[in-house]
Amino acid sequence: MTVNNFGSLTGYSHGYTLPGMETMGERVRARRKQLGMSQAELAVAVGCSQPSIKKIEAGGKTTLLLELAKALQVDVQWLKSGGKLADNSQATHQVSENNGESQTVSLRPIVAWDSEEELGDEYIFLPRLRVKLSAGEGTLLYEIDEKGQRQAFRKAWAQRLGVKQESAATMVADGMSMEPRIQDGDSLVVDYKETWITSGKVYAIAFAGEVYVKRLFKRPDGGVRIVSDNPDKTRYPDWDVEPQMLANLQIIARIIAVSGAV
Repeated sequence: MTVNNFGSLTGYSHGYTLPGMETMGERVRARRKQLGMSQAELAVAVGCSQPSIKKIEAGGKTTLLLELAKALQVDVQWLKSGGKLADNSQATHQVSENNGESQTVSLRPIVAWDSEEELGDEYIFLPRLRVKLSAGEGTLLYEIDEKGQRQAFRKAWAQRLGVKQESAATMVADGMSMEPRIQDGDSLVVDYKETWITSGKVYAIAFAGEVYVKRLFKRPDGGVRIVSDNPDKTRYPDWDVEPQMLANLQIIARIIAVSGAV
């Protein structure tokens, strides 16, 4: 099992070229996703806003090259022109500013581990949350799989996002309705005790005998708007749950973070 600086499972090796990245924005996005970071997490590490990261990834210009290089654990020159990504096993790495000054940045290598004891107290370990419908009644059953392989996350990362270890678990995204942010097969960190609705947040829910991951919005009349992030509304339409039908909507958990492959 391997775990990177942000705790998401990964199978990348050292010294490689990430394909299909013609622009700096594409390189930033690919490297961010490789590290398992959200735009909001990268923004915190860089010291800017999430919309600024979104603008950079869309091709906008930036003066934050040094900060991006530090946060993404890459060289400024790689951000500018691409090519082979430097070996991440080095203890330090030189990044340069536009004025020619350089600074040594400490990097964290990918860590291979077989047992939790090998990682020590720098990491937390979250179990898998399994959700299924009981036979006949359609009642949701929850299972926290403490016996299976737990997923490792850096403790500092978890604290920054407000992850509560006593109520956090992982799930796997199924389907494409929440693309581009959540891809099919992504690992989701969830809080299964946060079962109230905060408008605009993403939740794992059960409705009419099916389990979904959706963005929820409270309606003024007490109903709930259920939204898919995927812009293809023909395939992934939004829908409303009327106030009198709320008994059919069950909140399983709030999605806190997402990690997955590029």
